[in-house]
Amino acid sequence: MVNKSIIVNTICILILSACVSQKKFDLLKHDFNNISKDKKNCDSTNKENQLKIIDFKLQVENLNNDLNKLKFENEESNSKFNQIKKSYEQLKEIYETKLASEALSKDELKKSLRELEDKLVKKELELNEKEANLLKKEQEVNKLSDEVTSIANNLKERENRIKELEELLKQKDEKVKNLKETLEKELLGYKESGLSVSIKDGKVYVSVDEKLLFQSGKTEVSQNGKKALLKLCSSIKNIKDFEIVVEGHTDDVPIKTARFEDNWDLSVLRATSVIRIMIKEGEIDPKFVVPSGRSYFFPADSSDSIEAKAKNRRIEIILSPDIEKILNIIKK
Repeated sequence: MVNKSIIVNTICILILSACVSQKKFDLLKHDFNNISKDKKNCDSTNKENQLKIIDFKLQVENLNNDLNKLKFENEESNSKFNQIKKSYEQLKEIYETKLASEALSKDELKKSLRELEDKLVKKELELNEKEANLLKKEQEVNKLSDEVTSIANNLKERENRIKELEELLKQKDEKVKNLKETLEKELLGYKESGLSVSIKDGKVYVSVDEKLLFQSGKTEVSQNGKKALLKLCSSIKNIKDFEIVVEGHTDDVPIKTARFEDNWDLSVLRATSVIRIMIKEGEIDPKFVVPSGRSYFFPADSSDSIEAKAKNRRIEIILSPDIEKILNIIKK
């Protein structure tokens, strides 16, 4: 079984790194924090339950031993009681016989009978007490057995949920891997023009340099860039269970014109320009597309060289697999 911490870390990366709208991101982040707490509590509870099961099994074993001992003592008590009762009946018979023949003193016989009757009553009380203790022990054993069964069933249910989660994660990773390989093959001709495909944080990233899409400081997509986008759209328009996030990125050189207030404006408008082409001409369903402007706050290269700045001026098209099924399993 895959280490549970690896699964949780994978889910953490999936949720926290998902490039979605801020509102949805905050909601997912809030759910994830709650899920992380529940997961820690579940792990702690599992450990405690395992210890409880061991302790309960030991208690059940001890109670069974006590139960067997009580049963043995109960059988002995019954045997002694029957012996005393038999002796009483024999003595009573002798008494009645001797009384009739006046061979034995009535007072002595009455005294012996009273003693035997007292012993008989005492033994009956002891027997009743032992039977009550025996019943109580049986009830305790049954209760502990039920608790052990309940805990074992809960652990089994959690193991099944983990297996289901592992299978969904495996399927998700396989989809991402296959999509990445398909896009690399389909877009191979644009590799030298500044287009690359990679997998990061469980998502497929298609990164396109500014030089392939835009002129400096412009938001209109070039003809060559449009061809690349339409080629990409033909490969992804029929995929299922993926959300498409288009991120605009700039370098850290400030821009302020009559059209652009700052780098935020430029990055957002470039993202929306790309999305319009993908929707109108690339036939991408607009329900699965999210535009996002990142300005210069997420550089691909943090150095201050000309090459680094050129690398940072880019569009990233991020294909994120749907993780709703995974979240639903975690929330159970």
